[in-house]
Amino acid sequence: MDKPVLLAELKAMANDIPDFTTYSPTSQHHQAWLGRTHALVAKWNDFEANSLRHAANSLPLTFMREINIAQIVGILHRAIADLELKVPELPAQAFGPGAVYDFMKNLRDLICSASNELLIIDPYLDNQVFDAYLSTVPTQVKVRLLVYRYVPAVKAGLAKFQEQSQMNVEVRASNLIHDRVVFIDGRSCWVLGQSIKDAAKTKPTYIAPIATDTMQLKLADYEKIWATAAPI
Repeated sequence: MDKPVLLAELKAMANDIPDFTTYSPTSQHHQAWLGRTHALVAKWNDFEANSLRHAANSLPLTFMREINIAQIVGILHRAIADLELKVPELPAQAFGPGAVYDFMKNLRDLICSASNELLIIDPYLDNQVFDAYLSTVPTQVKVRLLVYRYVPAVKAGLAKFQEQSQMNVEVRASNLIHDRVVFIDGRSCWVLGQSIKDAAKTKPTYIAPIATDTMQLKLADYEKIWATAAPI
């Protein structure tokens, strides 16, 4: 993972710290945040990642919870501060709170650059993807959407979209996805700081490229998820 992308991902996690007063060992939201934060910190510093993992594993101990939360958040912000010294600027496609139109325009231009195939992964993708993004994609492009949360809305939007469009669009659902990723023609991969549905509304976000060698590995992982996902 390139340093600018790692920095942007860590900042996104810092902007979305869950409320640990409601923590429980079985909370999917807390465990997903902790797991992803650990994985990102491990890309920065193995020693700090081990400390974060130990603190996360100790969270069920109520009398030590505040100390462990402080350690987790402290490690996250140390990683951000260190990377900010090494990365003078975030990638060019960074968007502040409220820059919804700028985000939409940049992502739409990126998606429309596809000439053969397009794979969009976003667990919170909803039916706005058809009008806001896919309506201007060349009709010969094969489009695949991998979603999870808003399946009924996406299914209804797909039916209406295909009534008017000759585009080949296939949608599948899986609970194994967490990232927001766009693959273009199998040659480039872009990660998004937030889900397309809410990007840049109230928090900063970004659209950042993934290195080619990493992209191939990431694509292979998502192809495996796609193969077992449920068609809608």
